[in-house]
Amino acid sequence: MIPRIAIFLTALAQMASGDVLYGVFCLFALAITLIPAIATGRLDAGIPLVLELGLLCLMITDMTLGNLWGFYRLPWYDKAIHLGSSLLVGMIGLLAIYVLDQTGRVRFHPWLAGLAILLVTLGVGALWEIAEYIIDQLFDRAAQTSPGMSEIDDTMIDLILDGVGGLAAALVGPYFIRHSHRTQVELRELADLLPA
Repeated sequence: MIPRIAIFLTALAQMASGDVLYGVFCLFALAITLIPAIATGRLDAGIPLVLELGLLCLMITDMTLGNLWGFYRLPWYDKAIHLGSSLLVGMIGLLAIYVLDQTGRVRFHPWLAGLAILLVTLGVGALWEIAEYIIDQLFDRAAQTSPGMSEIDDTMIDLILDGVGGLAAALVGPYFIRHSHRTQVELRELADLLPA
């Protein structure tokens, strides 16, 4: 619950600074944390705490440190954010597959699950790059630039990092779930709450 409140406060801080667009992005991240509660009809259902904390860290590092405090002026900062966000997207994809597997609705071969995670992460990364392009065109922002890089180089390196993050989530994620008792319990509880 505390990470959700912190994400909401980050959204308010963005909007108070006049950046409504990034405030809406934060609210979208908050909505992701509420999907299990909506799907099950129970307020206590949620994504694993480690993912809520990951979303919170992403909102703070991207929206607050990057945009409000100007960390995006550092040449490597945008790339670190892209790698972290693609790892997070990959882990969310992995956990969705895990929950589907636990409910018996879908059975994935591990290699197919890994490929699905990689492709979903790349797809989300591509959609993000399209969104950056649209934001730049409509709002005259510099979302597609990193210091010392052309827009095309920035976009291509971001997509490569999305692939690296998706691959890492596909390879490391199953190990994490297998060895994280708390995450296993949270995911099984969520799977049990979903209607058959």
